[in-house]
Amino acid sequence: MTVTTAAKSADALVSAQLVTVYEAWKQAAAGRMAPKREEIAPAPIKSALPWIWMIDVVGGGHDFRFRIAGDRVIQFLGRRYAGHLLSEFQDQPFFQRMRAILELCVRQKQPFGAGPMRSNLQGKEFLEMEVAVLPLSEDGLSVTGIFGAMDVRPVHGSKVAEGSTQA
Repeated sequence: MTVTTAAKSADALVSAQLVTVYEAWKQAAAGRMAPKREEIAPAPIKSALPWIWMIDVVGGGHDFRFRIAGDRVIQFLGRRYAGHLLSEFQDQPFFQRMRAILELCVRQKQPFGAGPMRSNLQGKEFLEMEVAVLPLSEDGLSVTGIFGAMDVRPVHGSKVAEGSTQA
């Protein structure tokens, strides 16, 4: 099954939080295709840390391994995925959409955004999300990891269940 996502230039990000993360990534990249993982400094993105994530590229983009995620990402997803391969969840539409934009980032070797769009994660359909998908490169030639962040909020006009959180 082919899943597409409405990817956009990272320059078109709407969320102020994601713009801050993207600007920090550009500074770390310093004109290169992508920074190395260790060049992503937490200080400039301190307020966004609960919403960031990193994924390892496996086999040149044939698969992806979840590395780390901030607390709010884990809360949104409902569990920790660190160490798991994305292919383990290929039957779920949310992860199919994720794979499509990760593969685009690896193929094009450039940063992308997606959204704002309604979440298609089961049980989170009342939320909309925007994501920044930013390549990392250990060799300066290929995308070896992906750094990203997300911003999540209730869909305008939706009724969030009493007592639930935004994520």
